[in-house]
Amino acid sequence: MSYLSFERKHVDSINKPEGEIVLFENKFFYHHEMAFYNTYKEIFEKCIYNFKINNSSPIIIDCGANMGLSVLYFSKKYPNAEIIAFEPDESVLPFLEKNILSQDLKNVVLNKKAVWIEETELKFYTDNGLGGRVERVFENQNPKIVETVRLRNLLCKPIEMLKIDIEGPEYIILKDCEDLLFNVNHIFVEYHSFFDEEQHLDDLLSILKRQGFRYHLKESFSRQRPFIDNVLVNEKFDMAINVFAYKG
Repeated sequence: MSYLSFERKHVDSINKPEGEIVLFENKFFYHHEMAFYNTYKEIFEKCIYNFKINNSSPIIIDCGANMGLSVLYFSKKYPNAEIIAFEPDESVLPFLEKNILSQDLKNVVLNKKAVWIEETELKFYTDNGLGGRVERVFENQNPKIVETVRLRNLLCKPIEMLKIDIEGPEYIILKDCEDLLFNVNHIFVEYHSFFDEEQHLDDLLSILKRQGFRYHLKESFSRQRPFIDNVLVNEKFDMAINVFAYKG
């Protein structure tokens, strides 16, 4: 286990996934138990977001903060950082807001908006906490309308870490930001492949390469037997790849 002081308070049943535990001697609230423990293991045990800072007061942009485990990690690991978090999903926002208060994360600024390629309003679909996305339909669901922020506008100054976990439009957004990525030192992006659309992993990696990044790929989700399986995640994805990009 990492530097985290962890105490499991209780475990709810699968039929009642909401709960709370104690992290850093304060309450942490989760909306989905399995999602919490899987994400906790990645972030706090495997330390996938750990990076070496090049700035005594780094700026971290977290696109897709969900229940708040990522901002908790960034805040504790880099206490002098300015953390700008984005999360538009109404199903997880109450948990994220409670966790920011409970954990006393004074260096986190929460924006209840989605990142996009312009400032506008878009339809937002959610699976009630595990993943939400703009403009990509979930069956049998009426979307919410969310405000957006153009991510490009935040990259006009040095950024130490840019995390993008937004369930689909990551390539479109990075393409819009390409000529400003020289200001960013570390990028984490979860790339999602839509089963019925053109794939853009090669295009996304080309953007990173052109802007001086070296990248490393790790599987997030893939089919066990890609030639014959037709398993999808969140109704649309046939593959998801974690991309870690860094300079030097």
